[in-house]
Amino acid sequence: MRPTISSCLAWKRSKQPMTISCTEWRSLEGLWHALWLMVHLSTQRKWPPFACKLMPGLHSKPIAKARVFGYRKNSAQGADSEFSWISFGEFHDRFRCLARGLAGLGMRRGDNIGIFSGNRLEWLIAEFATYYHGYVSVAIYETLGQLSCEYVLNLTELTTVFCSSECAQKLLKMRDQIPLLKKVILMDPPVQELVDRLTDRGFAVYDMCDVERYGREYPDIESPSKPGYDEVATIVFSSGTTGQPKGAVLTHGNIVSICAGVNFVMDQRDLPYIGPNDCAVSIIPLSHVQGRSLMHMIIALGAKTAFTRNDPRCLLSDLRQLKPTIFFGVPKFFNRVQDKVMSSVKERGNMMSSIFKHAMRAKLRNMKQGQRGHWLWDQVIFKPISETLGGNIRLVVSGTSSISREALDFIRCIFSCDVVEGYGLTETTGASCMTVSKDNISGHVGSPFPTSMIKLVSVKELGYKVDDKPFPRGEIYVKGANVFRGYYRQPELTAQVLSPDGWLRTGDLGTFDALGRMRVLDRIVNIFTLKTGESIEPERLEYVYCDNGLVSQAFVYGSSDHDRLVGIAVPDKEFMEVFLLNNKLIPEGSRISHELICADENIRNAVRNEINRHGTARGLRAHELISSLFLEPHSFDYYDLLTPSMKLKRYEALRHYRSCVNRLYQDIGDQGSVMCSPDGKSDRSYSFY
Repeated sequence: MRPTISSCLAWKRSKQPMTISCTEWRSLEGLWHALWLMVHLSTQRKWPPFACKLMPGLHSKPIAKARVFGYRKNSAQGADSEFSWISFGEFHDRFRCLARGLAGLGMRRGDNIGIFSGNRLEWLIAEFATYYHGYVSVAIYETLGQLSCEYVLNLTELTTVFCSSECAQKLLKMRDQIPLLKKVILMDPPVQELVDRLTDRGFAVYDMCDVERYGREYPDIESPSKPGYDEVATIVFSSGTTGQPKGAVLTHGNIVSICAGVNFVMDQRDLPYIGPNDCAVSIIPLSHVQGRSLMHMIIALGAKTAFTRNDPRCLLSDLRQLKPTIFFGVPKFFNRVQDKVMSSVKERGNMMSSIFKHAMRAKLRNMKQGQRGHWLWDQVIFKPISETLGGNIRLVVSGTSSISREALDFIRCIFSCDVVEGYGLTETTGASCMTVSKDNISGHVGSPFPTSMIKLVSVKELGYKVDDKPFPRGEIYVKGANVFRGYYRQPELTAQVLSPDGWLRTGDLGTFDALGRMRVLDRIVNIFTLKTGESIEPERLEYVYCDNGLVSQAFVYGSSDHDRLVGIAVPDKEFMEVFLLNNKLIPEGSRISHELICADENIRNAVRNEINRHGTARGLRAHELISSLFLEPHSFDYYDLLTPSMKLKRYEALRHYRSCVNRLYQDIGDQGSVMCSPDGKSDRSYSFY
């Protein structure tokens, strides 16, 4: 039975979401309770009493007029053009009409429907349309490689896909490998040339606006019932760091649990209040579970969301115009902001550099004492920098992968705001751990999320045990309402990670500190032991090296056949040029190509020494330093070695750089076993001076 408004308010006041029984959860009708304001209350003219208590100030605003999503009508417009906004009522009307239009196209409850696009308003409208009629959305990264994309389309047997014009071009290239796909619904205004090409390849092409219009003209096409707690909501594919992407089956209850957990944390005042006066911007892909869960959280709390242009060059101008209060970002973005700021400071001379470092130290001292601001340095040093992101940010959330301690401290100093980092997987619908806003100590991912239980299990073969001193170490196991149902059509793989009693084996190593906060060490499959017996956590080392402005991407390799580490680094061209000029490794005004610079042995050694000094200053031990380094002139994604969430595909990287790794070990006289490709030939030849 559908819960009454009073029962929902009582549940909110209880602040005990973990005590709700499965039977009670099922009565909440899945996502539609967590997003009550979006669906069940759509016919009401004003906010109900319980909503006004949760979000003060809404009592005077009709729900149909509350702005919720901002977007640019034409991405080609200049930076000074205004954002257009739609209300809750308009959004609800559009996804409900689209859901009916999909039914008119023959879709049935439980059918899989793909969404193949970057972040945009139409992405969310398509997603909520699938929820409304009980379809199952399948999110496809727009940056996914062709082979992986074909795999996802065929595994889920998709017959219908929403896509942008750019992604429709990709569908044309793989047409022969995806015979089941029949219908393409274009999010962009259709271009006749593209429509003709799609039609010639056997696709039935529809304009998304036309499908909505059909649903508006036939309002009697409605689903007999809304989806329940245990019904499948979406299939979210992992980033595929160890092979083909795996499809995590997430239910409406999984998504509800994340929204409920955030509400609980906010009630406890461990997260700043989020309401209709807030404006959020996210650069995390909606195809990623973290981007999706954060978006659901913002909608459920009544805040506004703006979609910036997909062009990274336009991001800062969009942020300055929007002046968001909440920013969802990825570690790579924050690292680049930090690098650019530090580079700009150094260019202004030693005096400015000294003042900036002094201001940072003073601000960090204040934060350790519980003071977020500084009466002088905030106005003189940090305010001009914070205005590059609009100047109003009060909450930053970092997701998708680990962020360094230095980058977190930098964000806190610059923006004087709450910074939240979490830990989670696709299989846990996002967060399993989350830091609290009052905790200014970096280097951990916080305590367990309200809807999660976490335990550590010893991995004795690697020397990680729960009885280690001073703190237990082991593999992280998660259990709770946010844990997925299983991998789509992969029961054997599901059985490997999900125990009969509901514990999820994450494959990550972690430890708890004295305050019960989790620190993630590395992936079990990544850890290896050198010939000398030292255990190496390569991902942690790569994060440390990438904190240096010289390195934008890194790959650290070693094995039990070798006693030292070697590395592949992608240098930042801008920082590299400054470094070479300062160290007089190239003459001023030189026009040497980037490829030749990366191949020069003296430069490679100089860069290796610089990043090793950086690593030593960050606490790396002697056996964790790089003994031989290759500078890769191209980004890893140039060779398709990164997942859509920008994580390194370690196995593919090793296969790609096999001959390079061999050469690096030969250069340092390491006579361990030499790797070669199955046919005995190197996968790629590399030139060294």
